[in-house]
Amino acid sequence: MNTFIRVSEKNRIVFRMGFWSSLGTAILNLWYLIAFALYQPILYAPWSGIESHAHSFRQLPFFAWTIPCFFLTLAFLTMMVTIYSLAEEEKRIWGLLALILAAIYTAISSTNYYIQMAIVRYNLMHNMTEGISLWLYANYYPHSIPGALEGIGYFFMCLSILCAAKIFGQAKLERFIKWIFIATGILGLVVFTDLLFKLPLILTLIDVGIVGLLLTIGPLLLAILFKKSMS
Repeated sequence: MNTFIRVSEKNRIVFRMGFWSSLGTAILNLWYLIAFALYQPILYAPWSGIESHAHSFRQLPFFAWTIPCFFLTLAFLTMMVTIYSLAEEEKRIWGLLALILAAIYTAISSTNYYIQMAIVRYNLMHNMTEGISLWLYANYYPHSIPGALEGIGYFFMCLSILCAAKIFGQAKLERFIKWIFIATGILGLVVFTDLLFKLPLILTLIDVGIVGLLLTIGPLLLAILFKKSMS
């Protein structure tokens, strides 16, 4: 088959869901990428103790990247649902694997970011600092609880993307999406290994930047593919 999409009038709602979830994934990922890049001076600021960190904590730059990360999990999961729903029968096993892995990523990462927004932020704002040091995006990060949750969460996300890449057909746009998904998954797994085998910080940041761009471009092209399928 030249295309992975099973064209049917009944699939119109799936096309629309696929378009909006793919577009949402691209936008939310780009939003996070920019906001998190701006957050780096805070993330890697010299550590002066938990009390000093709580005193200097500001909600706006923190929310600027945690909010898109939280909603990205839902958009990505919906995108994988639509890919699975439209896959040809012989490739649906890859779609099912991609969907299950995406659901694991969503469960882990959405919980992580909600804890940050609802609990860690509240405690820092009210100077209740006892017992939250290892929950911070500071000091020990990424060797901290949220760093570990991110690592395993994005590990499952990358595996999901690699499985989804197996679904796309031989049409030009689909081949392009397929190879972007493969590159995203492979390079994203490098970030996961950083928690186990420390990589130079500059290499990690470059890798995260490249993966972030690919995770924007791939879903954006997928949104274009869904848009064409609706016409």
